[in-house]
Amino acid sequence: MKAQDIGYSIFSGLLVASVFPPFQFEILAWIALVPLLWVLEGKKPHEAFMLGLVSGLVSFGIIIWWVKISMATYGGLPASLAWLITAVLALYLALYPALFAFFMVRIHAGGSVLTFLLAAPLWVSLELLRAYFMSGFPWALLGYSQYRNLHVIQIADLVGVYGVSFFIVFVNAAIWHFFRFPRKAPFALVIGVSLMAALVWGYGYLRLHEVPIETAGAARAVGIVQGNVDQSVKWSPKWRRGILEKMGKLTRELRGRFPKAESTVPPLIVWPEAAAPLVYQRHASERKYLRQIAKDANSYLLFGVLGRREVKQGPKLTNSAYLLGFDGEEIGRYDKMHLLPFGEYVPLAKLLFFVKKLVPVIGAFRPGERSEIFDAAKGKFGVLICFEVIFPRVVRRMRGAQFLVNITNDAWFGKTAASEQHLSMVAFRAVEFRMPIVRSANTGISALIDPTGAIRVRSPLFQEWIHADVISLKKDRPSTYARIGDIFVYVCAFISGVAVLLFRSRRSSRM
Repeated sequence: MKAQDIGYSIFSGLLVASVFPPFQFEILAWIALVPLLWVLEGKKPHEAFMLGLVSGLVSFGIIIWWVKISMATYGGLPASLAWLITAVLALYLALYPALFAFFMVRIHAGGSVLTFLLAAPLWVSLELLRAYFMSGFPWALLGYSQYRNLHVIQIADLVGVYGVSFFIVFVNAAIWHFFRFPRKAPFALVIGVSLMAALVWGYGYLRLHEVPIETAGAARAVGIVQGNVDQSVKWSPKWRRGILEKMGKLTRELRGRFPKAESTVPPLIVWPEAAAPLVYQRHASERKYLRQIAKDANSYLLFGVLGRREVKQGPKLTNSAYLLGFDGEEIGRYDKMHLLPFGEYVPLAKLLFFVKKLVPVIGAFRPGERSEIFDAAKGKFGVLICFEVIFPRVVRRMRGAQFLVNITNDAWFGKTAASEQHLSMVAFRAVEFRMPIVRSANTGISALIDPTGAIRVRSPLFQEWIHADVISLKKDRPSTYARIGDIFVYVCAFISGVAVLLFRSRRSSRM
């Protein structure tokens, strides 16, 4: 393995990082893996693993550097420990491109054409593994890089974000094969890639015209409140009432922006995650005040707040969303099911016991046990709290809804690209499930996203912001992806597993 090989791997990692926010050179995704694939030729499996690891460390080191800010500046961890956790996380994520490179070399025993054909199934199989292993961290999957390329991402209603990743890697592998082995089936290769591109683009063009018609159900008035509450004072008891008064003032102002003749049904107004900085069951006067806000605004009010559940071990906190009716009465509650690692629970708690001692609130949360579909008169909706929205399997539990609401507090990210990265994943959920999404974030980015994935309106970061609008409720049956889930990528995983085992056995027999 030469220094030049390492240089190619680093270059590939830089290209991968460049396709995600804040850079967003998404067009480079179509060639980002070519340098890595190029240097794998002739390498031994352990050399390929190291080259993939270098590439992954470079890309993820750039993409998720903001984790340090979240943990140190806002999470209370010492800077050294925050940097260590960030480095370990980047190293963990880099294992996936390393495994990709390792298995690509093993598969290459079957010939270059077979290697080209198996690159995409192998890549998305590893993305699926990353989405499930140790509860999953499917951040910055390759397909998310195309969230602004609406024609390409429409296939997500069939095959999810993994299908978009598949297409990207397929094109990368085709370019690699064409230039690396120009005499091996060049015309068939060009025709095959052109046909797939035409099918993807054509389907996207068709769906961009069909979806607005198919999903145009009854209109529903919705409002978003972005309070821009400073994270440093958010949980201070002396600021609690002032924060609620601020949110109430913004809500009354927002209510005045809805045309009186728009609908006889009161609007749904959405506050962010933990917008009410209190434990709901413990503060009777604040509960009464929240109900009064809903009554004064004559609106359904959805807000994030800490809840409490009694369990055998004693009371446990929950990250919850409550819905109040326009009469101020409680309609329902949803507890976040998929908790945030190192924020709401500690992964490998016995091994990392010291983290909880440094920041006692970490690990104090209990996950919710079931999904909840709220009915706010002319509009059934599911709620996704923060981190949950990056997991399609969580959203699938709410496929009976007519629209989705995502509440989050991205203040933890600071003024980094993480908020935009988070938003890109929300856009994919809209396409996969063909539902509009109402997103309210404490400091941004709040947004309305159409079922095509188009971000209709979005807020600035770290500013107060309110918005009144109307969405069309989903009227048709669930999308194909909502019905079948990740069957496509499971098939890819099966094919990849068979190929790896087959060529391993061939290699062993030759030896």
